[in-house]
Amino acid sequence: MDRLSLKSVELLLGIYAPFKIKDINLNVEAEILTVQLEEVSLKSRSLFSVSAPKKPISKAISWQHNNTGRFTTYIEIEPTASTFSKNRLLNPPAFFGDKDATYTYQLQQTVLSAHSKKLDSQTISSLLNVKRETVNQIITDSDNQQQDQKLRSILPLETDPIWRALINHEISFKTNLSSLKFLISRLQLNCVNNRNDMGVIQDSVATLRQFFIKHHSQLKSEYAQIGVSSETPNTSSQPQEAKKRVTLTADHPVWENILSGQVDLLSKNMGLNLYISQLKGLYKKVENNDEQKIQIAKELLFYLKKNMSKLKPELMSISKIVKQMGEQQNADLPNIQHGIWEKILSGSINIESNQMAFKLLLVKARSNEDKQQACTQLHEYFSRNMRLLKTEISQLEQHIAIAS
Repeated sequence: MDRLSLKSVELLLGIYAPFKIKDINLNVEAEILTVQLEEVSLKSRSLFSVSAPKKPISKAISWQHNNTGRFTTYIEIEPTASTFSKNRLLNPPAFFGDKDATYTYQLQQTVLSAHSKKLDSQTISSLLNVKRETVNQIITDSDNQQQDQKLRSILPLETDPIWRALINHEISFKTNLSSLKFLISRLQLNCVNNRNDMGVIQDSVATLRQFFIKHHSQLKSEYAQIGVSSETPNTSSQPQEAKKRVTLTADHPVWENILSGQVDLLSKNMGLNLYISQLKGLYKKVENNDEQKIQIAKELLFYLKKNMSKLKPELMSISKIVKQMGEQQNADLPNIQHGIWEKILSGSINIESNQMAFKLLLVKARSNEDKQQACTQLHEYFSRNMRLLKTEISQLEQHIAIAS
Protein backbone atom coordinates (compact mmCIF):
# COMPACT_ATOMS: atom_id res chain seq x y z
CA MET A 1 0.00 0.00 0.00
CA ASP A 2 1.25 3.56 -0.72
CA ARG A 3 2.16 6.11 1.96
CA LEU A 4 -1.20 7.90 1.84
CA SER A 5 -3.05 4.65 2.38
CA LEU A 6 -0.90 3.80 5.39
CA LYS A 7 -1.58 7.22 6.86
CA SER A 8 -5.30 6.70 6.36
CA VAL A 9 -5.17 3.39 8.20
CA GLU A 10 -3.24 5.07 11.02
CA LEU A 11 -6.06 7.59 11.35
CA LEU A 12 -8.64 4.80 11.19
CA LEU A 13 -7.00 2.81 13.98
CA GLY A 14 -5.99 5.83 16.06
CA ILE A 15 -2.25 5.16 15.71
CA TYR A 16 -0.04 8.14 16.55
CA ALA A 17 3.62 9.11 17.04
CA PRO A 18 6.12 7.82 17.95
CA PHE A 19 4.48 4.83 16.28
CA LYS A 20 3.63 4.44 12.63
CA ILE A 21 2.55 1.65 10.32
CA LYS A 22 5.46 -0.22 8.78
CA ASP A 23 3.44 -2.65 6.69
CA ILE A 24 -0.04 -4.11 6.28
CA ASN A 25 -0.94 -7.69 5.43
CA LEU A 26 -4.50 -8.35 4.28
CA ASN A 27 -5.62 -11.99 4.13
CA VAL A 28 -8.91 -11.80 2.28
CA GLU A 29 -9.71 -15.51 2.46
CA ALA A 30 -9.16 -15.76 6.22
CA GLU A 31 -10.57 -12.22 6.74
CA ILE A 32 -7.54 -11.19 8.81
CA LEU A 33 -5.90 -7.76 8.79
CA THR A 34 -2.40 -7.61 10.30
CA VAL A 35 -0.91 -4.18 10.98
CA GLN A 36 2.82 -4.04 11.65
CA LEU A 37 4.01 -1.03 13.66
CA GLU A 38 7.42 0.49 14.20
CA GLU A 39 8.59 2.97 16.81
CA VAL A 40 10.47 6.02 15.53
CA SER A 41 12.65 8.53 17.34
CA LEU A 42 11.10 11.77 18.54
CA LYS A 43 14.44 13.56 18.95
CA SER A 44 14.75 16.91 17.25
CA ARG A 45 16.23 16.70 13.78
CA SER A 46 17.11 18.99 10.90
CA LEU A 47 14.77 19.72 8.01
CA PHE A 48 16.40 17.17 5.71
CA SER A 49 17.09 14.40 8.23
CA VAL A 50 15.06 11.19 8.32
CA SER A 51 13.90 9.70 11.64
CA ALA A 52 15.34 6.26 12.07
CA PRO A 53 13.22 3.50 13.59
CA LYS A 54 14.39 2.36 17.00
CA LYS A 55 16.21 -0.94 17.06
CA PRO A 56 14.08 -3.90 18.27
CA ILE A 57 15.33 -5.74 21.35
CA SER A 58 13.04 -8.80 21.27
CA LYS A 59 10.75 -10.75 18.98
CA ALA A 60 7.51 -9.29 17.69
CA ILE A 61 4.42 -9.07 19.91
CA SER A 62 0.94 -9.46 18.45
CA TRP A 63 -2.33 -8.17 19.94
CA GLN A 64 -5.85 -8.67 18.70
CA HIS A 65 -7.59 -5.33 18.14
CA ASN A 66 -11.21 -4.30 17.54
CA ASN A 67 -12.39 -5.61 14.18
CA THR A 68 -12.01 -3.44 11.09
CA GLY A 69 -15.23 -4.10 9.25
CA ARG A 70 -15.52 -7.87 8.90
CA PHE A 71 -11.76 -8.35 9.25
CA THR A 72 -10.24 -9.64 12.47
CA THR A 73 -7.47 -7.13 13.15
CA TYR A 74 -4.09 -7.80 14.73
CA ILE A 75 -1.45 -5.24 15.64
CA GLU A 76 2.18 -6.33 15.69
CA ILE A 77 5.30 -4.58 16.93
CA GLU A 78 8.92 -5.45 17.60
CA PRO A 79 9.53 -3.88 21.06
CA THR A 80 12.42 -1.49 21.65
CA ALA A 81 13.94 -0.42 24.96
CA SER A 82 11.35 2.37 25.32
CA THR A 83 8.25 0.51 24.10
CA PHE A 84 7.18 -0.53 27.60
CA SER A 85 8.80 2.30 29.56
CA LYS A 86 7.22 3.36 32.87
CA ASN A 87 6.05 6.67 31.42
CA ARG A 88 4.27 4.95 28.54
CA LEU A 89 2.66 2.34 30.81
CA LEU A 90 1.14 5.15 32.88
CA ASN A 91 -0.85 6.25 29.84
CA PRO A 92 -0.63 3.54 27.17
CA PRO A 93 -2.12 4.01 23.68
CA ALA A 94 -5.44 2.29 23.03
CA PHE A 95 -3.90 0.35 20.11
CA PHE A 96 -1.35 -1.11 22.54
CA GLY A 97 -1.71 -4.06 24.88
CA ASP A 98 0.00 -5.42 27.95
CA LYS A 99 3.38 -7.01 27.28
CA ASP A 100 2.05 -10.44 28.26
CA ALA A 101 -1.47 -10.05 26.84
CA THR A 102 -2.89 -11.12 23.47
CA TYR A 103 -5.33 -8.20 23.00
CA THR A 104 -5.15 -4.40 22.90
CA TYR A 105 -6.45 -2.08 25.61
CA GLN A 106 -9.19 -0.89 23.26
CA LEU A 107 -10.55 -4.40 22.73
CA GLN A 108 -10.24 -5.02 26.47
CA GLN A 109 -12.24 -1.92 27.38
CA THR A 110 -14.88 -2.67 24.74
CA VAL A 111 -15.44 -6.18 26.14
CA LEU A 112 -15.41 -5.05 29.78
CA SER A 113 -17.84 -2.23 29.04
CA ALA A 114 -20.30 -4.74 27.60
CA HIS A 115 -19.64 -7.14 30.49
CA SER A 116 -20.38 -4.38 33.04
CA LYS A 117 -23.84 -4.07 31.48
CA LYS A 118 -24.51 -7.71 32.43
CA LEU A 119 -24.12 -9.13 28.92
CA ASP A 120 -22.88 -12.73 28.87
CA SER A 121 -19.76 -13.75 26.98
CA GLN A 122 -21.71 -15.39 24.14
CA THR A 123 -23.70 -12.20 23.48
CA ILE A 124 -20.54 -10.07 23.60
CA SER A 125 -18.83 -12.47 21.21
CA SER A 126 -21.71 -12.20 18.75
CA LEU A 127 -21.94 -8.41 18.95
CA LEU A 128 -18.22 -7.78 18.50
CA ASN A 129 -17.58 -10.74 16.19
CA VAL A 130 -14.77 -11.83 18.50
CA LYS A 131 -14.15 -15.43 19.53
CA ARG A 132 -15.83 -16.36 22.78
CA GLU A 133 -12.54 -17.74 24.11
CA THR A 134 -10.98 -14.29 23.71
CA VAL A 135 -13.92 -12.61 25.47
CA ASN A 136 -13.71 -15.06 28.37
CA GLN A 137 -9.94 -14.54 28.60
CA ILE A 138 -10.35 -10.76 28.84
CA ILE A 139 -12.98 -11.06 31.57
CA THR A 140 -10.89 -13.58 33.52
CA ASP A 141 -7.76 -11.43 33.25
CA SER A 142 -9.75 -8.42 34.48
CA ASP A 143 -11.03 -10.37 37.49
CA ASN A 144 -7.47 -11.41 38.29
CA GLN A 145 -6.31 -7.79 38.03
CA GLN A 146 -9.06 -6.72 40.40
CA GLN A 147 -7.93 -9.45 42.76
CA ASP A 148 -4.40 -8.07 42.57
CA GLN A 149 -5.68 -4.58 43.31
CA LYS A 150 -7.49 -5.85 46.40
CA LEU A 151 -4.37 -7.62 47.56
CA ARG A 152 -2.35 -4.45 47.02
CA SER A 153 -4.79 -2.59 49.26
CA ILE A 154 -4.52 -5.02 52.19
CA LEU A 155 -0.77 -5.71 52.05
CA PRO A 156 1.59 -3.35 53.94
CA LEU A 157 2.84 -0.56 51.70
CA GLU A 158 6.35 -0.62 50.23
CA THR A 159 7.31 2.02 52.82
CA ASP A 160 6.41 -0.35 55.66
CA PRO A 161 9.57 -1.55 57.49
CA ILE A 162 8.27 -5.13 57.62
CA TRP A 163 9.54 -5.81 54.08
CA ARG A 164 13.11 -4.80 54.92
CA ALA A 165 12.85 -6.81 58.11
CA LEU A 166 11.86 -9.89 56.07
CA ILE A 167 14.75 -9.39 53.64
CA ASN A 168 17.29 -8.87 56.45
CA HIS A 169 15.91 -11.72 58.62
CA GLU A 170 15.23 -9.25 61.44
CA ILE A 171 11.92 -10.89 62.39
CA SER A 172 10.83 -14.48 62.82
CA PHE A 173 9.48 -15.68 59.49
CA LYS A 174 9.02 -19.21 58.20
CA THR A 175 8.10 -20.45 54.75
CA ASN A 176 8.08 -23.82 53.02
CA LEU A 177 7.98 -22.26 49.54
CA SER A 178 11.41 -22.78 47.98
CA SER A 179 11.02 -19.98 45.46
CA LEU A 180 10.29 -17.49 48.25
CA LYS A 181 13.29 -18.67 50.27
CA PHE A 182 15.53 -18.26 47.23
CA LEU A 183 14.09 -14.82 46.45
CA ILE A 184 14.64 -13.52 50.00
CA SER A 185 18.22 -14.82 49.99
CA ARG A 186 18.93 -13.18 46.64
CA LEU A 187 17.39 -9.88 47.72
CA GLN A 188 19.32 -9.93 50.99
CA LEU A 189 22.60 -10.42 49.14
CA ASN A 190 21.69 -7.65 46.73
CA CYS A 191 20.92 -5.25 49.58
CA VAL A 192 24.15 -6.12 51.42
CA ASN A 193 26.22 -5.47 48.31
CA ASN A 194 24.42 -2.15 47.73
CA ARG A 195 23.68 -1.05 51.28
CA ASN A 196 24.23 2.63 50.44
CA ASP A 197 22.01 2.58 47.35
CA MET A 198 18.44 3.31 48.46
CA GLY A 199 17.21 2.64 44.94
CA VAL A 200 18.40 -0.97 45.05
CA ILE A 201 16.93 -1.49 48.52
CA GLN A 202 13.55 -0.04 47.53
CA ASP A 203 13.51 -2.11 44.34
CA SER A 204 14.14 -5.25 46.44
CA VAL A 205 11.22 -4.34 48.70
CA ALA A 206 8.95 -3.80 45.67
CA THR A 207 10.05 -7.16 44.20
CA LEU A 208 9.23 -9.03 47.41
CA ARG A 209 5.85 -7.33 47.77
CA GLN A 210 4.99 -8.12 44.15
CA PHE A 211 5.89 -11.79 44.80
CA PHE A 212 3.38 -11.84 47.67
CA ILE A 213 0.70 -10.47 45.34
CA LYS A 214 1.43 -12.82 42.45
CA HIS A 215 1.59 -15.98 44.59
CA HIS A 216 -1.03 -15.15 47.22
CA SER A 217 -2.79 -18.53 46.85
CA GLN A 218 0.39 -20.30 48.00
CA LEU A 219 1.18 -17.93 50.87
CA LYS A 220 -1.65 -18.21 53.38
CA SER A 221 0.72 -18.92 56.26
CA GLU A 222 3.13 -16.22 55.13
CA TYR A 223 0.31 -13.66 54.89
CA ALA A 224 -0.75 -14.54 58.42
CA GLN A 225 2.80 -14.00 59.69
CA ILE A 226 2.78 -10.40 58.49
CA GLY A 227 -0.69 -9.82 59.93
CA VAL A 228 -2.76 -10.09 56.74
CA SER A 229 -5.51 -12.55 55.82
CA SER A 230 -5.12 -13.75 52.24
CA GLU A 231 -8.80 -14.71 52.19
CA THR A 232 -10.04 -11.14 52.66
CA PRO A 233 -10.41 -10.23 48.96
CA ASN A 234 -12.22 -13.47 48.08
CA THR A 235 -15.37 -13.12 50.19
CA SER A 236 -18.33 -14.18 48.09
CA SER A 237 -20.59 -11.53 49.61
CA GLN A 238 -18.76 -8.62 47.99
CA PRO A 239 -20.88 -8.37 44.81
CA GLN A 240 -24.05 -8.49 46.91
CA GLU A 241 -22.69 -5.79 49.19
CA ALA A 242 -21.92 -3.60 46.20
CA LYS A 243 -25.52 -3.92 45.02
CA LYS A 244 -26.84 -3.00 48.45
CA ARG A 245 -24.65 0.07 48.65
CA VAL A 246 -26.12 1.69 45.59
CA THR A 247 -29.74 1.20 46.73
CA LEU A 248 -29.34 3.79 49.50
CA THR A 249 -31.61 6.80 49.22
CA ALA A 250 -30.29 10.35 49.15
CA ASP A 251 -31.68 11.14 52.61
CA HIS A 252 -29.54 8.48 54.31
CA PRO A 253 -27.20 10.08 56.89
CA VAL A 254 -24.16 8.36 55.38
CA TRP A 255 -24.09 11.03 52.65
CA GLU A 256 -24.13 13.82 55.22
CA ASN A 257 -21.18 12.16 56.96
CA ILE A 258 -19.22 11.99 53.69
CA LEU A 259 -20.10 15.46 52.40
CA SER A 260 -19.56 17.17 55.74
CA GLY A 261 -16.11 15.59 56.04
CA GLN A 262 -16.90 13.41 59.07
CA VAL A 263 -16.03 10.30 57.02
CA ASP A 264 -13.23 9.89 54.45
CA LEU A 265 -13.60 7.09 51.89
CA LEU A 266 -9.79 7.01 51.42
CA SER A 267 -10.37 6.57 47.70
CA LYS A 268 -7.50 6.21 45.23
CA ASN A 269 -9.79 7.31 42.39
CA MET A 270 -8.72 10.84 41.47
CA GLY A 271 -11.97 11.61 39.64
CA LEU A 272 -14.11 10.68 42.66
CA ASN A 273 -11.89 12.62 45.07
CA LEU A 274 -12.11 15.78 42.95
CA TYR A 275 -15.87 15.40 42.58
CA ILE A 276 -16.42 14.91 46.33
CA SER A 277 -14.21 17.94 47.07
CA GLN A 278 -16.39 20.02 44.76
CA LEU A 279 -19.60 18.73 46.38
CA LYS A 280 -18.22 19.38 49.87
CA GLY A 281 -17.74 23.05 48.97
CA LEU A 282 -21.34 23.27 47.74
CA TYR A 283 -22.59 21.34 50.76
CA LYS A 284 -20.94 23.81 53.14
CA LYS A 285 -22.50 26.80 51.34
CA VAL A 286 -26.06 25.44 51.75
CA GLU A 287 -25.58 24.59 55.42
CA ASN A 288 -29.11 25.65 56.43
CA ASN A 289 -30.97 24.42 53.35
CA ASP A 290 -32.00 20.78 53.80
CA GLU A 291 -33.54 20.42 50.34
CA GLN A 292 -30.38 21.56 48.57
CA LYS A 293 -28.32 19.21 50.74
CA ILE A 294 -30.51 16.33 49.63
CA GLN A 295 -30.02 17.41 46.01
CA ILE A 296 -26.23 17.41 46.45
CA ALA A 297 -26.42 13.94 48.03
CA LYS A 298 -28.44 12.79 44.99
CA GLU A 299 -25.66 14.05 42.70
CA LEU A 300 -23.10 11.98 44.61
CA LEU A 301 -25.35 8.92 44.62
CA PHE A 302 -25.90 9.25 40.86
CA TYR A 303 -22.14 9.54 40.26
CA LEU A 304 -21.48 6.37 42.28
CA LYS A 305 -24.16 4.43 40.42
CA LYS A 306 -22.89 5.63 37.04
CA ASN A 307 -19.31 4.57 37.82
CA MET A 308 -20.13 1.51 39.93
CA SER A 309 -17.80 -0.84 38.03
CA LYS A 310 -14.80 1.44 38.71
CA LEU A 311 -15.61 2.23 42.36
CA LYS A 312 -16.04 -1.17 43.98
CA PRO A 313 -13.60 -0.46 46.88
CA GLU A 314 -15.38 2.83 47.61
CA LEU A 315 -18.82 1.16 47.51
CA MET A 316 -17.54 -1.49 49.91
CA SER A 317 -16.37 1.26 52.28
CA ILE A 318 -19.78 2.94 52.17
CA SER A 319 -21.45 -0.40 52.86
CA LYS A 320 -19.26 -0.92 55.93
CA ILE A 321 -20.03 2.59 57.19
CA VAL A 322 -23.77 1.99 56.79
CA LYS A 323 -23.44 -1.33 58.59
CA GLN A 324 -21.62 0.33 61.49
CA MET A 325 -24.37 2.93 61.72
CA GLY A 326 -26.92 0.20 62.41
CA GLU A 327 -24.88 -1.93 64.81
CA GLN A 328 -27.07 -1.33 67.85
CA GLN A 329 -30.04 -3.61 68.50
CA ASN A 330 -33.58 -2.46 67.71
CA ALA A 331 -34.64 -3.72 71.13
CA ASP A 332 -33.55 -0.34 72.59
CA LEU A 333 -36.37 1.39 70.70
CA PRO A 334 -40.01 1.47 71.70
CA ASN A 335 -42.00 -0.84 69.42
CA ILE A 336 -43.84 0.46 66.41
CA GLN A 337 -47.20 0.39 68.24
CA HIS A 338 -45.99 2.67 71.01
CA GLY A 339 -47.91 5.95 71.21
CA ILE A 340 -44.77 8.08 71.28
CA TRP A 341 -44.42 7.89 67.51
CA GLU A 342 -47.86 9.49 66.96
CA LYS A 343 -47.03 12.16 69.54
CA ILE A 344 -43.83 13.03 67.68
CA LEU A 345 -45.79 13.28 64.42
CA SER A 346 -48.50 15.41 65.96
CA GLY A 347 -45.94 17.75 67.51
CA SER A 348 -47.03 17.17 71.11
CA ILE A 349 -43.52 15.79 71.71
CA ASN A 350 -40.57 17.70 70.27
CA ILE A 351 -37.35 15.84 69.47
CA GLU A 352 -34.48 18.26 69.05
CA SER A 353 -31.97 17.13 66.42
CA ASN A 354 -29.08 18.40 64.31
CA GLN A 355 -29.55 15.60 61.80
CA MET A 356 -30.72 17.10 58.52
CA ALA A 357 -32.03 13.77 57.21
CA PHE A 358 -34.14 13.28 60.35
CA LYS A 359 -35.69 16.74 60.04
CA LEU A 360 -36.56 16.14 56.39
CA LEU A 361 -38.05 12.72 57.13
CA LEU A 362 -40.15 14.22 59.91
CA VAL A 363 -41.57 16.81 57.53
CA LYS A 364 -42.46 14.12 54.99
CA ALA A 365 -43.96 11.81 57.63
CA ARG A 366 -46.16 14.56 59.07
CA SER A 367 -47.56 15.27 55.60
CA ASN A 368 -48.52 11.60 55.16
CA GLU A 369 -52.28 11.11 55.59
CA ASP A 370 -51.75 7.46 56.55
CA LYS A 371 -50.64 7.88 60.17
CA GLN A 372 -49.78 4.20 60.61
CA GLN A 373 -47.51 4.31 57.58
CA ALA A 374 -45.94 7.53 58.84
CA CYS A 375 -45.22 5.93 62.23
CA THR A 376 -43.65 2.97 60.45
CA GLN A 377 -41.39 5.27 58.40
CA LEU A 378 -40.28 7.06 61.56
CA HIS A 379 -39.63 3.84 63.48
CA GLU A 380 -37.67 2.29 60.59
CA TYR A 381 -35.53 5.41 60.28
CA PHE A 382 -34.60 5.24 63.94
CA SER A 383 -33.90 1.50 63.59
CA ARG A 384 -31.49 2.03 60.68
CA ASN A 385 -29.62 4.94 62.23
CA MET A 386 -29.41 4.22 65.92
CA ARG A 387 -25.71 4.95 66.17
CA LEU A 388 -26.18 8.44 64.75
CA LEU A 389 -29.35 9.17 66.72
CA LYS A 390 -28.09 8.56 70.25
CA THR A 391 -29.16 12.05 71.37
CA GLU A 392 -32.59 11.69 69.80
CA ILE A 393 -33.09 8.21 71.30
CA SER A 394 -32.09 9.57 74.70
CA GLN A 395 -34.86 12.17 74.37
CA LEU A 396 -37.31 9.38 73.46
CA GLU A 397 -36.37 7.50 76.61
CA GLN A 398 -36.78 10.60 78.75
CA HIS A 399 -40.28 11.28 77.38
CA ILE A 400 -41.29 7.65 77.91
CA ALA A 401 -39.95 7.74 81.49
CA ILE A 402 -41.87 10.93 82.27
CA ALA A 403 -45.07 9.54 80.78
CA SER A 404 -44.83 6.37 82.88
